[in-house]
Amino acid sequence: MKSRDMARGLAWFGIGLGVAEMLAPRAVARATGLEGHEKLLRLFGAREIASGIVILVAEDPEARLWTRVAGDLLDGLLLSAGMRAGNPHRHRAVLATAIVAPVVALDALYARYSLGREAAEYLPAPAAEPLPSADAFVRYSDGVESVSEDEEATINAILASTHRLHERTRAKFGQAVRVSHAKAHGVAVGELIVADDLPAVFAQGVFKSGSRYPVIARLANVPGEIDRDAVATQRGMALKLLGVEGERLPGHDAATQDFVLDSGNRFASGTATQFLMNHRLLEHAPQVPDMIKAAVSTASRAGNKALHQLRGDSPTLDFFGHSRVHPMAEAYFTQAPIRYGDYVAKLAVVPVAPAQRALDGTAVDLRDPDALRTATVGYLRDHDAEFEIRVQLCTDLDTMPVENASVEWSEEQSPYRTVARLRLPRQEAFSLARRAFVDNLSFCVSHGLSAHRPLGSIMRARMRAYPVMSRLRRETNGVALLEPISIGDVPL
Repeated sequence: MKSRDMARGLAWFGIGLGVAEMLAPRAVARATGLEGHEKLLRLFGAREIASGIVILVAEDPEARLWTRVAGDLLDGLLLSAGMRAGNPHRHRAVLATAIVAPVVALDALYARYSLGREAAEYLPAPAAEPLPSADAFVRYSDGVESVSEDEEATINAILASTHRLHERTRAKFGQAVRVSHAKAHGVAVGELIVADDLPAVFAQGVFKSGSRYPVIARLANVPGEIDRDAVATQRGMALKLLGVEGERLPGHDAATQDFVLDSGNRFASGTATQFLMNHRLLEHAPQVPDMIKAAVSTASRAGNKALHQLRGDSPTLDFFGHSRVHPMAEAYFTQAPIRYGDYVAKLAVVPVAPAQRALDGTAVDLRDPDALRTATVGYLRDHDAEFEIRVQLCTDLDTMPVENASVEWSEEQSPYRTVARLRLPRQEAFSLARRAFVDNLSFCVSHGLSAHRPLGSIMRARMRAYPVMSRLRRETNGVALLEPISIGDVPL
């Protein structure tokens, strides 16, 4: 069926449902297990009718389907309230969800035709201006961080929330999975090569001029679930450098340095307190049907695209509804600050190989439930990959704060500058042996040198939570801690 005809058919369906909700809210409430929500159902009915009319009178009705997708999100929240354990008629809400799920899928599927070109959300530009003197950059000291009095209690609450998520995902998937970056797209080995002639301000920590390190790179979705890729959230890249020398962070005794990166250039949550509020909602995600999550994802992506037209951007919308661009065309960021030797910085890993740059603008086909894995493995089977490691040094703690990870650091104020290259030669990036090996690894922000200690409220929470949840995952699955010594330890 043509997308225009389908859009109008969905509009008529919505109008019919809206009329029922407005004229017979009690009957609808009984049928869906939503007794007590009759007034809200009337409002939802009015919304359905208005949305249907907007679609029917539009010259491009499929582009207006986003009004229905946004409504689907509200419907899903209401139905999830009906599915709470204390509702004696929760089975009716479950049945209603199952009945409307195909309609939600059609709304999201046909609304996608209006999304347009898919591109990497954030690709930092290389620096064009000359490097200023070292005095322009904030020097690291203990004073760059400010710990709130209630932070310990907040982090303990985050740990409790992640434990609850762990139990729900274990029940859903039959095994413990990572509470972040759960679904892998591919695992590659390669080499990180530091530039030979770095200025002193950039020759810090592992980035001493001319240094070379074997690297294990794991690409994954950010959430702690193994969903279909139609639930298009942010992506992640975790790097483990081997053979690293220097003073290590407390509790880490291996010669490795981990960098955990995401495709957003900043966190959706600025502080541990804000993260806790969000995570208490996200810990229930395993109980939400994939169809609903896919609709939320599509609506979020469309909303962020609309903001882009107004020169705006939302890291929250990007988290829930990331671009469908090829994972090898993405840039990945530490998002929150880290210590960079004598300075404070954020890191980015930016694709530069011509074959990768050619993928920008190309959408992966999310009809494949493992589309991102198919794309990543397929690329690395046929092509080499190359990324630049770029560093953005802090120049002003007021405008480039350490304690608020949701603030975007201005590239005009301090551009990213290239310090190294990450090269991943063509390889089989998801063999069964390699997958099993890397499933037993831990990529952790607290694995590394003191010269690259994570900074700020969000990072301090991650430094506490990652080791605890990694240990719990391995204990639950009955596997031992594994920290590689040589790149030869990684199976082909």
